[in-house]
Amino acid sequence: MLQRISITTIFMFMFFTSNLHAEVQFIYPYPKSWVSNSGHLIFKLNQLEVTSVRITVNELASDMIDVASPEYRKLFQDFFIAQAMWDKGINKVQVDLFKGGQKIETASTEVFFTGDDGTRTAPPEFASNKMHTPEREILCLSCHKMNPTPAQMNSTNPKANPCASCHQKMLNEKYVHGPIGTFSCGYCHSNAGTPKHVVPKQGSALCYECHSDMGVQIQKMKLKHGPVEAGMCEACHDPHGSGNESQLIKPINELCLSCHGHIRKAIHVVRGADGNSHPLSGKKNPSRGANGRLMSCISCHNPHGGEFRYYFINKSDNRLELCQWCHSK
Repeated sequence: MLQRISITTIFMFMFFTSNLHAEVQFIYPYPKSWVSNSGHLIFKLNQLEVTSVRITVNELASDMIDVASPEYRKLFQDFFIAQAMWDKGINKVQVDLFKGGQKIETASTEVFFTGDDGTRTAPPEFASNKMHTPEREILCLSCHKMNPTPAQMNSTNPKANPCASCHQKMLNEKYVHGPIGTFSCGYCHSNAGTPKHVVPKQGSALCYECHSDMGVQIQKMKLKHGPVEAGMCEACHDPHGSGNESQLIKPINELCLSCHGHIRKAIHVVRGADGNSHPLSGKKNPSRGANGRLMSCISCHNPHGGEFRYYFINKSDNRLELCQWCHSK
């Protein structure tokens, strides 16, 4: 399904006298940059006489948006903020400014969306988008606190936590990482550095600070799954939240097959009497500790590692012993 910008979700406009000539200043995403989530579209208007705006993304145009209201001009000054829902790949964005029904200005840019699951790779001409830089933060100071203290970054009250004003929608997931659920942003993000709010450590070095029990388990494994051995927790898990259990970036089988795609075309495990392979989905997992879950790759394999090749969950290299984990007769 083709996605488009939802203009009605959030929109703000601010207008005031400016010495700058008519133009649209794109703030987020930055022109010719790439993003990995459908966050905001933010731009600044330097045109006092604008009465309406129209936004077009990949040839899908919004309705004309009336911005002539004195209430909007008084309350929101000269910024426009909308919730963006990008198409994967290149998004061509065009902003048309109108005065009394007559177009007076057009501005355009391109944004590359890798997808929330990172399935697309941005071409080299698209730079990584960074919002929290001094030159961009200064534009937001009239409404936002851009230099929060560590205590403010860890406030469990969203009204007192400056991060929540822009990032609260991260909670709109079925499975949310603990610190996100309590607005404890400072657990992982630092207010220092350039750009600001980057994590001070990468991958497992940061994750194991809280998930030390998992670090101990993995350290004891004789064989470790490639991404796990490399400390690349985010290769499989979203650090903020997702619609998948354990905050996986994709459903279990889709995630596994994104690297182990050859399994899709092969008879997996064993050919049964009916000529089909062992069920990998859609059937209830009968093994101990499954708790009613459906069959998936992790019904047989430990996704982090194990004692033998294939990381069988029963810690054996004997495939028949693995079968007996469910098939006791």
